[in-house]
Amino acid sequence: MIKACFAGATLVLVAGCSGGNGLPTASGIPPAARAQNWFHSAVASPKLYISNATGGVAVYSTGSNPQLLQTITHGVPRTGGIWVDKRGILYAVNVPISSQQTSLPEYKPGASSPFRTITNGIVNCSYVAVDKLENVYVTGVDTSNESFFLEIYRNGQLSPSQTLTIPHPQVSRVSGLAFDLTGALLVGESVYLKPGVVYRLAPASQNFTNLNLQNAPGGAIAVDKAGNLYAGSGSSAGAQAIAVYAPNSTTPSRQIAVQNILGALAVKPDGELYTETGGDGPPQISVYAPGSNSPMQTFDAAAGGISLALSR
Repeated sequence: MIKACFAGATLVLVAGCSGGNGLPTASGIPPAARAQNWFHSAVASPKLYISNATGGVAVYSTGSNPQLLQTITHGVPRTGGIWVDKRGILYAVNVPISSQQTSLPEYKPGASSPFRTITNGIVNCSYVAVDKLENVYVTGVDTSNESFFLEIYRNGQLSPSQTLTIPHPQVSRVSGLAFDLTGALLVGESVYLKPGVVYRLAPASQNFTNLNLQNAPGGAIAVDKAGNLYAGSGSSAGAQAIAVYAPNSTTPSRQIAVQNILGALAVKPDGELYTETGGDGPPQISVYAPGSNSPMQTFDAAAGGISLALSR
């Protein structure tokens, strides 16, 4: 067996399945062409995941003509925050309806049913993020004292190994999670009638620090591969905009105006930005080219909620 690696994906060529002279084999495809097709499959465009506040997750293709690929409904009666890790595993927080005890189902790529579900510690929770080591982070609210908490689940564990208190100003709510280039967790909060706040939790630390961002419209956040931080309004009370901060900067390098109420955002590594906005009609997804302040395309989504995620 011969292995060839492209862009982090392993492609397996099995000896005996193709001729060594470059001629078509029984499959009718020359080995070189077949390897090229496998390469393109390995670097296919990311998929866009959209949580539905009334239940389910919609999965779209990305590119010039986005198409609805899948709708996941089993295990997600009322979807809040979602995340897709480096393996393509989907994590979806069920937010409370009649009971504060909810759940965090996990789905393998393309699956319509979860392969496992975390319930221990998932009480009145909202957002989820997964780091490069596959540790899971979930935010929630303790209704007994209105404090914000962060549950940390080590790789493969079904019970939290740590519970940390997230600082927050009055009349605020968690609106998004992301990781910076150092692997630190960022927690974005939308604050009623005030600029948003983003807190940073360094790896192995138990203490959050305020990034002291200036003019942050809200706490829906994302980070691209260059380390630029995108912070947008996660509340109808805030200005409808997205501020972009260069690494280590507290003042925005640019602002992107958005239409209607911004519900969520996500960004590809190259800076291509996706936003979900709601108004009188169906939820809309707008796509911005890297560095652009105007959308290059907008389409109606089959679902709309509080979170977007892109497969990596």
